[in-house]
Amino acid sequence: MTCCSAGIEQGTFESLADHWHQILEDSVEPTFFDSQTWQKTWWSEFGNDSELQLLMVRSESGDVNMIAPLMIDGSEISFLGSTDLVDYHDFLSRDRHSSTCIQSLVSAVSEMSEIDTILLQSIPGNSPTITQFREEAENAGWRVELEQEDVAPRMELPASWDEYVSALRKKDRHELRRKLRRLEAAGEVQHVELSEPADIEAGMPEFMRLHRMSTPDKNEFMTAEREQFFCKIAIELAREGVTRLCFLEIDGVREATSLSFVSGNVRYLYNSGYNPAQYKHSVGLLNHALTVKSSIESGHRVFDFMRGNESYKYHLGGIDRQIFTLTARRGSTAQAK
Repeated sequence: MTCCSAGIEQGTFESLADHWHQILEDSVEPTFFDSQTWQKTWWSEFGNDSELQLLMVRSESGDVNMIAPLMIDGSEISFLGSTDLVDYHDFLSRDRHSSTCIQSLVSAVSEMSEIDTILLQSIPGNSPTITQFREEAENAGWRVELEQEDVAPRMELPASWDEYVSALRKKDRHELRRKLRRLEAAGEVQHVELSEPADIEAGMPEFMRLHRMSTPDKNEFMTAEREQFFCKIAIELAREGVTRLCFLEIDGVREATSLSFVSGNVRYLYNSGYNPAQYKHSVGLLNHALTVKSSIESGHRVFDFMRGNESYKYHLGGIDRQIFTLTARRGSTAQAK
């Protein structure tokens, strides 16, 4: 399918590579989910029978101002990527506060006669896309629904670990210090952070072991297909300097782990695992706390715990940010031309 609206073109990963990179460079807070490496890898692993729609919006001067990574499944068009593996979705835009590109995109989708539903999931609550797309879609005759999908706690990071600990709620501050003392009494403790591709590749089997043993739900989640994707994307993004694989060791034994990614000055905690036999030493929470410490020391300004309202995120200072699903269904006045 080729879009025919003025200023809209369909591209490929290859043809859009340079534009993609430049738009991310110009974006306010792109996430690792926005990278072409992530999107291309997800598509190669899970695209299956869907139809790829990589749309770009050009300005009157010919510059590419927006890229919309989308896919079509039957009569529905949606962001590229599924919510089981992608926490944040959005369009890639040079100017988030201009609705011109969104207007062109809505017009292009409206001309796709087989599309009757637009499903835009996992949009961060601070994204202008929410109000812009809703307004432009309604103006074009689509019936739009907006609902909160989940929360994603995050926090601003101070300049030092001491400042961070002091800023926690009194009870959380006391508990963190107490748990750290108890951990240190358990043996020789080391927090290891890996970032080189070869080290990431060597460490992922241990990540998988600890992830699977954490809880029955995590064991069920980590299918063979997801494991393959996790390992592939961790290594691919490590080649771009984005991946961080952490382990908490007691007497040389790895008891907890986390996989995170860095975009700009933001550290994103993607997934984790721990040995339940070490629950009394709070190895899962303390691995995260020491990862926060590492992030502060690395100069990161934001720590994002990502999707989900697990209690440890709030004990470590996370503050909810809402994420939303926007669904647009074709109305009688949104007929394709």
